[in-house]
Amino acid sequence: MILKHKLIIFILFFLILINLAYLQDLNSLVEYYELKHRENPKDPDNIFNLLVLYGALGNLGKFYDYYNLLNKIDPNYLKEKAKENIKENTNNVFDLYKTAFSYYFLGEIEKSIYYFHKLNSLKPNDDWVISYLAYLYYLKEDYSKVESLINRGFEINEDNEALHALRCALYLKKGNYFLALKEYFITMNIVQRKGYKNIWEILRGLR
Repeated sequence: MILKHKLIIFILFFLILINLAYLQDLNSLVEYYELKHRENPKDPDNIFNLLVLYGALGNLGKFYDYYNLLNKIDPNYLKEKAKENIKENTNNVFDLYKTAFSYYFLGEIEKSIYYFHKLNSLKPNDDWVISYLAYLYYLKEDYSKVESLINRGFEINEDNEALHALRCALYLKKGNYFLALKEYFITMNIVQRKGYKNIWEILRGLR
């Protein structure tokens, strides 16, 4: 009985270790899907995987590059085929990201919020999960929630360009133009430092 109990504990501990390793293994997945992309550069499913991974890692430049490439190869993918990436009952981090982003692109904001909240419960110190939640609540015009999430995100990373862009947008909504201008220049400084080239459309979309 004691041996059986120890075995159960060992198995649970092993599963926890696997889960923790997976939480930090997005970069390895990027390497894997980048290799597949070089082998087949027109595979829309693989491009979507890379779009999601770079979004999860907060590389908005690469995220936007793959977004444009996917729309060029298959203009209907994000409007229709993205639903094939949805997995409703999962605690797999990568699948949760794919589901959360898929619902966003399909225009189902509430469901996207739900899955980003699931990610937030698994990764409470990930400022990019918080950023996407803040952006989704911005779309819902729940500005008090946006402000709360921005403050949480900055406690983790003050150098997050998405959070600065959202704060800029909030200041504009409130008519605080001087503070909005300050946040705009902070955002641009980070974007330029990171070497983003084709991301202006995303930032201009925050009105």
